[in-house]
Amino acid sequence: MSDITKKLHPINDAYLKSVKQEWFSKQHPNPSREEFIEQATTWFKSTKLNQLHGWNAFPYHDIIIGCTNYIESTCLRYSWKIQHLPNEYAYYSVMGKQPTPVGELKENIPLIISLPVWQHCDIHENWEEILKECEQKNIDIHIDGAWFQSARDINFNFDHPNIKSFAMSMTKGLELNWNRVGIRWSKQRTMDSITLLNNKNTYGENITACGSFLMSKIEKDYAWNKYKKEHIRLAKEHNLLPTNSIHVLRDNNTVYGIGKILSKIKQ
Repeated sequence: MSDITKKLHPINDAYLKSVKQEWFSKQHPNPSREEFIEQATTWFKSTKLNQLHGWNAFPYHDIIIGCTNYIESTCLRYSWKIQHLPNEYAYYSVMGKQPTPVGELKENIPLIISLPVWQHCDIHENWEEILKECEQKNIDIHIDGAWFQSARDINFNFDHPNIKSFAMSMTKGLELNWNRVGIRWSKQRTMDSITLLNNKNTYGENITACGSFLMSKIEKDYAWNKYKKEHIRLAKEHNLLPTNSIHVLRDNNTVYGIGKILSKIKQ
């Protein structure tokens, strides 16, 4: 149990370390913005372990410097007049935003929500109730999809009138935070910091060159394809529940990280 902790460590196995070493030891081509977006969109859609629908309802695609960049840009666009649910990403409380419970959402104020939710590693348990409340109160929804990177068995349709944008990054669950990059999908073109970075190509070409390299080396479902049996075995051995996130186990009330253990397994 010593390596099973309440901190959710990413997987950093020998192969991922070798990929990082290769990146820093060689020169690599730099794709154009359009080339990177096409490659990344194809990569995110290539998951065979999740059923994600409604992509075509979001015609505007932008490069992001990880999902925190997406959250910050969205919050600033609305001058921080946003709301979030309890037990969300700690960033919101650090910035002074208190959570709003389901059933008490405020009219006309955008909602930022994580999907999958990290505590359950699944779609929010009150998702249909949340959608109905947002419909009734004219609440725009923006989805932080960082956890889709480490997910399996998620069946979700983005094409709902109240969902205005969603984003995914490459890093969650894997030790790839040394290069933070992803994509934002939007229904309408809006003017914010991400739009400006993309229009001026000032997001930093190194992150797209590295992101392109990583996608060429790491398949979308890499961790689940490699460690599914070990995930299930560890859950049984330690009387915990498997989850839909490769680096996380849980009991009824607590999540536990197994990223360190998986990283040490030789295959």
